[in-house]
Amino acid sequence: MEMKTSAHNHKVGIAHIIFTVVSILFWLYVAGSAIYSFSDFKGEINNQVFPIEVSAILIYALPTVEIIIAALLVFEGTRYLGMKLSFLLMLGFTVYIALVFFGIFNRTPCSCAGLLGKNSTWDNNFMLNVLITIIAGIGLLLTFKDKERRKIGMDTLVSHAHLTA
Repeated sequence: MEMKTSAHNHKVGIAHIIFTVVSILFWLYVAGSAIYSFSDFKGEINNQVFPIEVSAILIYALPTVEIIIAALLVFEGTRYLGMKLSFLLMLGFTVYIALVFFGIFNRTPCSCAGLLGKNSTWDNNFMLNVLITIIAGIGLLLTFKDKERRKIGMDTLVSHAHLTA
């Protein structure tokens, strides 16, 4: 039984690392693309349904937040917060795309290039965002489980230290 639990924990640990690395690379790519093609990114944000004052903030806030999320994911002590923010930001993006996709707004803004390129459609963007949101949710769950496992391990270590002292 102990061997199965150890093998399971090892697989979960590897999955956790993979989801973390994928999340880091995703956010760095998204932020890097926005910064690299800043004038295009600015035009895409300004073409969204937000008031111009909100767009003016988002132009700088989004790449900054994306880089911060990537940095939080790097360090074990801040990874859980990074995964929470990653999931929440992806959920926000997905809800926004769903609102566009289902025609809630009075116009359809550009289908911002993102990972799919300039010829992508809103339904393709929506499906990709749903997938990435699910990945972020799984990453959050794995990070939570890892955090709890480490906490239990530390509690066990502390209780053994008290018993031997």
